[in-house]
Amino acid sequence: MATSTGTISTSAGPLDVATLVSQLMTAESQVLTPLTTQASSYNTLISAYGNLKSAVSSYQSALTALTSASFSAQKASVNNSGTGTTLTTDPFTADVNSDDSTKILAQKIQSAGYPSSQTFNAGDSLAIKIGTNSPTFITLQANSTLSGVRDAINASKAGVTASITTDGNGDHLVLESNTGGTANTIKVTANNSLSTLAYDASSSNPSTVTQIQAARDATAAASGSYTIAVSQLAQAQKISSTGFASGTTFDSGILAIKTGDGSTAIIKPTSNSLAGVRDAINASSAGVSATIVSDGTNDHLVIAAKDSGSTNSIRITGTESFSSLAFDPSGKITSTGITTGQTFDTSTGGLSLKVGDTTTAISLSGTPSLADIKTAINSANAGVTASITNDGTNDHLVLTPTGSNTVALTGTGDFSTLTGSTMGQLLTAQDAKLSIDGVAVTSKTNKVTDAISGVTLNLSKVTTSSDNFTLNIANDTTGVTSTATSFVSAYNTLAKAIAGMTAQTPSTTLGTSTSSSPLASESSVQNIMTQLRSTLFGTVDGGNGISTLSDIGISFQKDGTLALDSTKLSTAATNNFAGINNLFTSTNGIVTKLQALVTNILSDDGIIATKTNGLKASLKINTDRQTAINTRLSNMKDAYTTQFNTLNVTLASMNATQSYLTQQLANLPKAS
Repeated sequence: MATSTGTISTSAGPLDVATLVSQLMTAESQVLTPLTTQASSYNTLISAYGNLKSAVSSYQSALTALTSASFSAQKASVNNSGTGTTLTTDPFTADVNSDDSTKILAQKIQSAGYPSSQTFNAGDSLAIKIGTNSPTFITLQANSTLSGVRDAINASKAGVTASITTDGNGDHLVLESNTGGTANTIKVTANNSLSTLAYDASSSNPSTVTQIQAARDATAAASGSYTIAVSQLAQAQKISSTGFASGTTFDSGILAIKTGDGSTAIIKPTSNSLAGVRDAINASSAGVSATIVSDGTNDHLVIAAKDSGSTNSIRITGTESFSSLAFDPSGKITSTGITTGQTFDTSTGGLSLKVGDTTTAISLSGTPSLADIKTAINSANAGVTASITNDGTNDHLVLTPTGSNTVALTGTGDFSTLTGSTMGQLLTAQDAKLSIDGVAVTSKTNKVTDAISGVTLNLSKVTTSSDNFTLNIANDTTGVTSTATSFVSAYNTLAKAIAGMTAQTPSTTLGTSTSSSPLASESSVQNIMTQLRSTLFGTVDGGNGISTLSDIGISFQKDGTLALDSTKLSTAATNNFAGINNLFTSTNGIVTKLQALVTNILSDDGIIATKTNGLKASLKINTDRQTAINTRLSNMKDAYTTQFNTLNVTLASMNATQSYLTQQLANLPKAS
């Protein structure tokens, strides 16, 4: 009978091969028990360190929200102490430290221009130093263009961001410090082909690298009171055309628009309808927006400047078909030059004046002079005032609208040279006007950012003589309390999470071992907590009496969490507001140091990553050992099975031989 390798056959003989092999393999497999136990421990620790990383990351996010502004918050309040029954309500609001003038700035420097073909040689190097940090050395590994130098700098993590700008002088390398403030300025030393990138503001040696943005520390608005009155709001100019019947086309001429100091935009409609003119205006860079408004009978083209302010007035030049869209910022119509003393013959034509939708014939007779025409227009009381100006050579008839209507003067015959029109002015271009402590202030917009340092005024209404508005800028002690509470809460959340991960619970049953959390015996976790507590217990100079957390009412409790004494904090904020900001967010402040510490802990080569990577490496070794042992056990099982199958066949054969011999002996003749 054949025997098979690794196949159990219980019918081949008297032996129960399956049971025998199973019992042997159960004993042999015991060698895997410590390895599987160890692998389970590794996986538990890897998962626990993942939870630890998540908890520390959440703490990092909370620290990021604790900025210098949050610890030095100021608030604005507006009070009207005027008397009377018609006082203005909410004419303005104030935002404190929201404008760019108070923000921290990073230094930015720029090289001279290089041609795009410029090559920098392999082996040449530069060193970049930020503030008091150690310099970072960068060596070109191959011949490089300016783009290659930029990429090498960015890859070095030298504390700057490198970029390239291009102008008529060539390509410029721009370096910007990754950290703002005057303590984080840039110094560059370089050699050989890179030598022209050297920069040291303190050196007397000339450099082709220039500073294009100075480093600046964050500042705060000065606390105090300001008396404010608003006499005029800023607004953008808006004008409207005369009414056009449906289907009106603009087939010839030129339309040009200029807003403020901007360049003149030539409008080129793709279709000659009023809608085509509107679309072409909106597609241009004329600084205006155009819409069409219908009065139920005719359509009006309405054009509004995009920016408010008196300097952003609209000027439109229109010829031929577009002449009815012309507009002078003053709203006046000025005729072409007329020779002084010239007269006009009423037998050849006349004048009509259209103001809005009303047309008035100007009464003239004989051969009137320009002065007679002026008098006749004014006598018509049609909504315009006529005057005459002289440019030194010729006279000009000037019509000034008394309202916001469109105006068109149409002349025929001898009077055709006086023809002109203008769009109506719905809103004039004007600046905001206000006074601050009696000082007159103007602003192009109703968002006044440069009148009070660190304060943005948002104007919405004009005040009256009955009003007496006072703006108060004060330290926000309530806001500091809220921020300090967030600081304490963020740490306590982390401390409680880690306490749960490292907890050990003594058994209350005799003979039963203590219950431990996965990270209870991990020295790495204890190291993290030790560093955090050391930072929190640290002292900070420059606070004028506030140097530790205990000085402002923050202290540790018996369970390792922090507690906040709000009364002590409030007193500290009232007496030394700047000291609190210095304690938390100065260069050596507690939040600043915590942010750096946590960033290091979470980095690719930090405590958590190093421990996790070590556990994963050990797990890999464990897995490989289990794989090798399982392979050996599988081969052993096959060997045992083959051996017992062979023995079973042998025993079966021996049983058959015994049975045969017994039978033959039984058949032998018996002796008589």
